[in-house]
Amino acid sequence: MNFVQNPPGVWAWIVGDAPAVRDTLAKFRWESPAVVLKIVESVLRGIAQVVFVNNPLSGLLILIGLFLSDVSCGLGAVVCSLVAVFVAKLLNMPEPNIEAGLTNFSAVLVGTVTPALYPIFFHQPLSPPVWGYMVVAAAFSVCLSGGLGKILGVHNIPSYTLPFNVANAMIFIGMRAAGYGTLVWLGTLLSAGQVWAVENVCCSVLVVVASFICSPLLTLVTYTGGAIATFTALLVSSAPYELVYAGVWGYNGFLSAGSIAFFMVITPRTLLLALINVVFTTFLQATLAPVFSLTQLPVFTMPFVLSSIIFLALATSLGPTSLRVASPSFPEQHLMLYVQRPTIDDEARGKDTYEGTEMPIV
Repeated sequence: MNFVQNPPGVWAWIVGDAPAVRDTLAKFRWESPAVVLKIVESVLRGIAQVVFVNNPLSGLLILIGLFLSDVSCGLGAVVCSLVAVFVAKLLNMPEPNIEAGLTNFSAVLVGTVTPALYPIFFHQPLSPPVWGYMVVAAAFSVCLSGGLGKILGVHNIPSYTLPFNVANAMIFIGMRAAGYGTLVWLGTLLSAGQVWAVENVCCSVLVVVASFICSPLLTLVTYTGGAIATFTALLVSSAPYELVYAGVWGYNGFLSAGSIAFFMVITPRTLLLALINVVFTTFLQATLAPVFSLTQLPVFTMPFVLSSIIFLALATSLGPTSLRVASPSFPEQHLMLYVQRPTIDDEARGKDTYEGTEMPIV
């Protein structure tokens, strides 16, 4: 009995739920240099949790089996697991659940099932857009796991792999409905270069890299804005979709998302406003395009300008005023300064400053 509860020596690192591994890594914070080992433990435990096994060595053996069977499945398991761990930490889910792999085992199935079934159901090999869908589904599965866990937890019932089933069904339906997957995703990339009216993949990649050097946060927000605008364009434009594939419908959304993320501190609220701004911009572009076409003119960046002025004013008015960036530099610094801002008591005394510039009292 003691062997089961407290395995002696090296066995504590191998059998059962590997308590020695768990207890050793539990001593380290996620912000410590041991974060890599904690992530590896979470990924491996998550891979094994698919069959109710909570052991990192078991997960490693299963992962080896996946790679031996199909490299795409093994790679998918790793990539989707990493995405799930990141999202779970971002959502501040319970650390014991993350460490045990409970937040990412549905994502593991997304990463293995999709590469295995996509060629069968779609009669074509895996492409980069499919991996993009897998990343999205992995993130969705974490959110679904948290929500369903809360609902079913009241009755002490686990959600099993329901998050995987829902998330993967969503992306399979999305890919089936799209049909033009690769071209649309190409359009999301080309939207970066179309800001300069250039339709070139190399140019667009360099734009993204250049933006990333300055601000990874801004890059993520602007690219997401371009992608959302590109997909929204499919709803507000008619076939053929050559302009969508060329990024023409995405660049205004690219700029609209960036305009909010640059002039406002990035928070969940401002990100939501940026998302709405992107969708509104795309609908505005659909409204203005026929009008401008009467004089044989393109819409230029007019949809972005008109929409962003309105939404930036809205974001500022919703407050708190300290979210409005007084001295723009780059989003990471804006966020850091916002976190380090004076206390509410200081603000009430009119001492709220931001980058040396007086800010209105909240």
